[in-house]
Amino acid sequence: MAREISEGAPILEVDQLQFYYPVQQGTFWKKRGAVKAVDGVSFSIFPGETLGLVGESGCGKSTVARCLVRLLEPAAGRISLLGRDITHLPQWRLREVRREVQLVFQDPAAALDPRMTVRRLIAEPMVVQGKTSRRDRIARVNELLDQVGLPSSVADHFAHELSGGQRQRVCIARALSRCPKLLVLDEPVSALDVSVQSQVLNLLLDLQRELQLAYLFISHDLSVVRHMSDRVAVMYFGKIVESADADQLYGHPRHGYTGALLAAVPRVDVPADQMPLPLPGDVPDPQDTHPGSAFGRRIHHPFLEATYGMDLTPREIEPGHWVAPDPCALSPEDLARLGIDIYS
Repeated sequence: MAREISEGAPILEVDQLQFYYPVQQGTFWKKRGAVKAVDGVSFSIFPGETLGLVGESGCGKSTVARCLVRLLEPAAGRISLLGRDITHLPQWRLREVRREVQLVFQDPAAALDPRMTVRRLIAEPMVVQGKTSRRDRIARVNELLDQVGLPSSVADHFAHELSGGQRQRVCIARALSRCPKLLVLDEPVSALDVSVQSQVLNLLLDLQRELQLAYLFISHDLSVVRHMSDRVAVMYFGKIVESADADQLYGHPRHGYTGALLAAVPRVDVPADQMPLPLPGDVPDPQDTHPGSAFGRRIHHPFLEATYGMDLTPREIEPGHWVAPDPCALSPEDLARLGIDIYS
């Protein structure tokens, strides 16, 4: 999808982000290990751009989202927002940061307080910031409702009185209340009907053009990601294994996992018995600490041992196209382009 992207410094830079969930067992719930939910993730987002983040459930996408808005404390790495390091800012200093970045959750029903009217829900961030009068908040709420395509009469309703699509529009309006520059959209349409999905997606595109917003768009729906994104990053087992321009990645995927994801997308023009077989094997155990390629372990690749001790940090295989140099996931030609000889 072609859009004009602002030049200059990125709004968001993430460098080697890590987050581990502790595993607690026993009578006193002692820590026995850790799940590497996010393990060395790096990317950047520029003004007016949408970066799509895709992968199977459990690969770490939502954990990345929560780390970016500091709902979770990163274990290591660096998060830079508008040139400012926010990785370990104390909670009392995060208020000003959250004016610039907001998170839209997957389930709008769970994200909205059932005891509050829509007016109070949208005005709440302005109350927390404490910089506007009551009259200004009322005017701003009406303006936001109009921006997201809802009538002003909705302001006096409660969340349970609205449809799923209306609730998600309220969540978007609330996220926009403090004029952020970046929205983190965590599966924003997966809980909606297909017909409503297209309306919300088109609304997001219109808002992006109007307000020059940047998006991190997280989803497991590859067709939706292609429609929305300028660039796409593919996550597997807590790591980014491939990233590129959307047309480049969908047209010529390099990593075996990316190819398997794209092949699994249902197509109406292909008979069911001619669809490619799903990726063999199971997703590795999140507590698995075995060395080497997680993708290679899943498919029992003969080159798995060659990846022990290898640095699988993505490298640029062609301009703007980055891929993990994994012998279990790349063709011999692509390995040669990256200067890797597994037989040496």
